[in-house]
Amino acid sequence: MNAHPVFFRRSAILSAALITTGLITTCLLAAAPATALSGGTEIPLKTYDFIARVSADGHGCSGVLAGPEWVITAGTCVPTGSGAPSSPVTVTAGGKTSQVTNLIPRTDRDLVLAKLATPITTVTPVALSAKAPAAGDTLTVAGYGRTADTWVPDKASSSPFKTASVTDTALSLTNADGHDTCKGDAGGPALAKAGDDKLELVGINSRSWQHGCLTVTGEQAGSTEARTDDIVGWIRSQAPELAIKCRATVPIFAVSNDLLLYGHPDPANGGPLGATQSVIGSGGWSAYVRVLAGPDGLLYGIRANGDVYRYRWTGTAWSDDSRTLVATGWNGLDKASNHNLITIDSRGDVYLINPDGTLVRGRYDTATRTWDTKTVDTGWNDYTLITGAGDGVLYGRTGDGRLYRHVWDEKTHQWTKKLVGDGGWNAFTRISSAGADVLYAVTTSGDLRWYRYLPYTETWAPGPTTVGNGGWQKFSDVEAERNACAPR
Repeated sequence: MNAHPVFFRRSAILSAALITTGLITTCLLAAAPATALSGGTEIPLKTYDFIARVSADGHGCSGVLAGPEWVITAGTCVPTGSGAPSSPVTVTAGGKTSQVTNLIPRTDRDLVLAKLATPITTVTPVALSAKAPAAGDTLTVAGYGRTADTWVPDKASSSPFKTASVTDTALSLTNADGHDTCKGDAGGPALAKAGDDKLELVGINSRSWQHGCLTVTGEQAGSTEARTDDIVGWIRSQAPELAIKCRATVPIFAVSNDLLLYGHPDPANGGPLGATQSVIGSGGWSAYVRVLAGPDGLLYGIRANGDVYRYRWTGTAWSDDSRTLVATGWNGLDKASNHNLITIDSRGDVYLINPDGTLVRGRYDTATRTWDTKTVDTGWNDYTLITGAGDGVLYGRTGDGRLYRHVWDEKTHQWTKKLVGDGGWNAFTRISSAGADVLYAVTTSGDLRWYRYLPYTETWAPGPTTVGNGGWQKFSDVEAERNACAPR
């Protein structure tokens, strides 16, 4: 149950044979805007807004917004060192400007993560690809660097490049017309098309021969990118905010005789609960001995006689098919000792521990209105509580307060199991989840606490945070919408 903070560091060694594409002196006057890189095209306004300007020590670079609080850029673009920068670093994206408060350099390549003092929320961050480009693949390279005839362009530019080769840490790129990245492009993105034709980040501009760039007369050409596709796990471990995506507000359903709806507006970081709540079910909810909240407003209400009713909250009202009887015979959940032995995951699968310790999964087919049930494991007798916290992710609490995390592998049909809390978790009467390992737990004294497990580092995010002070013990169930957060 102990939560461990994640702390943070810059360095890059450039090949002497190549020229860095990093620094341009921003005090020089710019000529009229022109086409970009050494031969690309200006990027239209509101397109690729995640491309950022990075300014440090009187020089300019490029970067890419990976999240509201995080920019990825070249290590050569910022002051050496980790932690707070030794001199001011400013980032501008989407018309918003923020100072950098923390630098986390990658030691094996020209890349650094920069945390912003003020989140930039007006821009959709770039998506991170975990797929390496292959030789011959076309990438879109962009940045705010000089062009063939403009020293400091006022707009970012982009150009297609071919992947010539891939090493453990870098991509070598060429352009059919001999264009290159230029000074000021360092830190800008190299983007690959995903299956849906959206662009995803695979690299960061690092160095080039700058063929065709203003004042460069050499004939050699070629650009080098620091790979990002192979360090997505590292990026997300250093910047946990980038590991998940959450809805603006997580719905939390609280059951008494009425059904109340609360909202948690900062589920990734454990900010305070919303100030207001609403009654979305007036009376009659105490007839359910167990209420489960699944994905997308799905709720199941289970009666003492084993009848199961299905509801869906649309965000403003109940769906027309709400309060549909979908199962019978789910008996035994009126016993206090069984209350926490049933849960639901982010996909909507229901899990139940039987008295013999078998774990049973039920999947409801809305088209046929039938359940597909199967035993998916044995030996779960030690658990007094289970809760779904992702797609095929279950947490199990033992009687002595230890907490384990289980992940289902759909290919091998097996669970992996890891101890993530070595005691103290029996202090909670209820544990629910918004998905992506974000947990909400009700203490015996009635507080509502927030926890977040970070699988990439196998640690807990700083906390826990008490998001609801007192009174939560009066609810028979406290259930978060299970897919309000999801892994990126």
